[in-house]
Amino acid sequence: MDINTILYAAFPGTGKSYLCTNFADTCKEIECWKYREKDFPENYIQEVIKFLGKTKYLFISTDPVILKGLNKLNIKIHLVYPQNKLKKEYHKRYRERKSHTDFIEAYDKYWDIWLNELKEQKYCNHIILKKGQYLQAILKTDLT
Repeated sequence: MDINTILYAAFPGTGKSYLCTNFADTCKEIECWKYREKDFPENYIQEVIKFLGKTKYLFISTDPVILKGLNKLNIKIHLVYPQNKLKKEYHKRYRERKSHTDFIEAYDKYWDIWLNELKEQKYCNHIILKKGQYLQAILKTDLT
């Protein structure tokens, strides 16, 4: 049976992994780093397409190259990211989940650049998280 999949491109630290662990029957994440070898971004986009209709919530990368590729296929994307002013909060989230130092340093360095780039993606439905808010708050009414 096909499921109406809702696609969320969600920024790191928004709670995708938590949802996939605790609601595995309805949530699936496709981690971008696993597809960065050859044929990127086509291999990642094909993996996303493969899971459409198979899970209720599909969480994907916020990489604009991927978003543009999915948009060309007329796939509706909900783009989830924090307010720019929440850099310290997300830095703490990354430390608490024991993200690699290189990861944390990159997000510290490019925080505003990456968030501002996401804001420019006009074909996405934008959901901007506030202080202390996670992706779960967006989906709460649908999670059982």
